[in-house]
Amino acid sequence: MTEKDNIIIFGLKPIVHTLVFEMKKQKKKFIFFLIISILVVFLQGVVLQAVIPFNSLPDTQAEFFTSGLGFYSLISLFIACLLFSGIICSEFNTKTGFIVFPKINKYKLIIGKYLGNLVLAFIIISAYYIFLGLLGFYYYSGPINVRFFYSYFIAILYMITLSSFVTLFSSFMKSVNMTIISTILILLIGFDIADFIVTSVGGGDFEPLYSIAYMGKLVTSILSNPFPDPRYFEITTRFFTIGTWLTPSIEMGITLMVVYIIAYFVIAAFLFKRRQL
Repeated sequence: MTEKDNIIIFGLKPIVHTLVFEMKKQKKKFIFFLIISILVVFLQGVVLQAVIPFNSLPDTQAEFFTSGLGFYSLISLFIACLLFSGIICSEFNTKTGFIVFPKINKYKLIIGKYLGNLVLAFIIISAYYIFLGLLGFYYYSGPINVRFFYSYFIAILYMITLSSFVTLFSSFMKSVNMTIISTILILLIGFDIADFIVTSVGGGDFEPLYSIAYMGKLVTSILSNPFPDPRYFEITTRFFTIGTWLTPSIEMGITLMVVYIIAYFVIAAFLFKRRQL
C-alpha cells in the first residue's frame, strides 16, 4: 500500500466512524420508520384484500404498485425531516465536541452524519419496495414490471432531494425542532399552496417545476404506460374551473432533482462555512 493510499484511508476514517456512530444514534427512528413502511404496505396489500370483499385487486401489476406507493411521498417526507434536521444545526446547538476536536475536520463530520442517515433512509425505502414487489409478484404471478425499478430509482433520487432540502434548512436554523417544524410545513403544505396559487393564476402556461412536492409525483406517474399525456388537465364545474399538473416529464423531473440536490448542498456548505460556532 502506497503512502497516497494511506493518506486516503486515514482521511476517510473519520467519515466512516461518524457514519457508523450516526446510524447507531438514529437506531430508534430507523426501526420506527422501517416498521411503519412495512406496516403500510401490509395493510394496503394484504389486510384490505382479505378484510374487504369488494376491494378487488387492480387489473394490472403496475396499477397495484401505483396504489401501494400512495403513501410513499408522505412517509419519505417525514423520514427526511426527522433524520436530517439535525445534520448541521445540532452541532451549533449542543457545541458537539467533534467540531472542535483537532483530529476531525468539521466537513468530514457533516458528511459522515449525512451519509449515515442516508444509508438508513435507503434501507427503509428498499424494504418498502421489496415488500411491495413481492406482493406484486405473488398476486400477478409474473415478472416484476420494469417500470417498478424505474420508480425505485426515482424514489431514491427524490429522497436525496428531500434530504438536501432539509440539510439546507439545518444549515441556518437555530434548533433541530425548528428545522423539523419548518421543513414539514413547507414540504407538506407550503409547496401545495404555492402550486395551487400558481396553477390558478398561470393555468397550463406555468408548470410548478420549482416544487419538490411536484417532483415527487414522478415516483408513481412513471409506472403509467403510456406516460400521462397531456400532463395538465382542467376540471370545469358550473361555477369555476380547476386546473392541475399531474406530473413533471421524466427527463425534466430527473434533471431538476439533480440540479436541486447540487444547489441545496452548495448553499448549505456556504452557509455552514459562514456560520460561527
